[in-house]
Amino acid sequence: MGYTMDEERTRFQKIVLLVLAAMAVLFAALTAVSHAQKGAYFEGTLLRPENPAQNVTAYTGRVHGTPVTITVTQNSETRFTVEFQIEGVLDDVCVVDYPLAPIRTERGAAVDGIRITKNGALLFEGGYALEENYGWYRSNGAHDMDGFVIVRPGTSDPWNGFEVDRSTALRFALGPELESRGSWGMYVFMLVCTVFAALDAAFPMTMFYLQHCCDVRDPEPSDFYLACQKAGWVVFPLLLLGGYCYALRVIP
Repeated sequence: MGYTMDEERTRFQKIVLLVLAAMAVLFAALTAVSHAQKGAYFEGTLLRPENPAQNVTAYTGRVHGTPVTITVTQNSETRFTVEFQIEGVLDDVCVVDYPLAPIRTERGAAVDGIRITKNGALLFEGGYALEENYGWYRSNGAHDMDGFVIVRPGTSDPWNGFEVDRSTALRFALGPELESRGSWGMYVFMLVCTVFAALDAAFPMTMFYLQHCCDVRDPEPSDFYLACQKAGWVVFPLLLLGGYCYALRVIP
């Protein structure tokens, strides 16, 4: 028995194909719109940047359902004031002085000096190498790995144990890299899956023959196979929808 790409489609198949095509187009548009809306990453959320005044940038949004505003004021070329306002949680003011006079590290290289205070108290003083992944150095030049891994107690309160650390203060002071939600790579992967699902819905017999023509002579699908195939036309679009939504929300 041969096969042909000219298969008559039922109304159900046409609906499935229409749904798959609509998802591909809709999420392409949503991903493009999402990429145009950039923000600063903070605690799993992107905060919108605004410039209310000269040398002042405010990053605002809702994190874990709580209003958050991080205001960065550039006081001079080497001094930045960063205020973290988390409604009902904290209101911390950090002053970041960077770069200061270089210090010599234990490795022999010189790195720019840095001093960070929080609410008037010294948070860190030493050196920082901007080009290193974690380039913090104590005043004596020793590499400082404190705070490289931060463990917070797991409770129902997402802010439990949260503190503004030196890395966060410095990142906002220097201007955080703006990111956007939505991964084009994941979208393309979901699109490829959608194409295969659409081929199965548009040419079910052809796809069956292509799968079995090399190992079975004159293959014929069983009633059970046909029933499972039709069920798949319902399940696969739902799985694809979940994948598209995840790809749209992920922060690359």
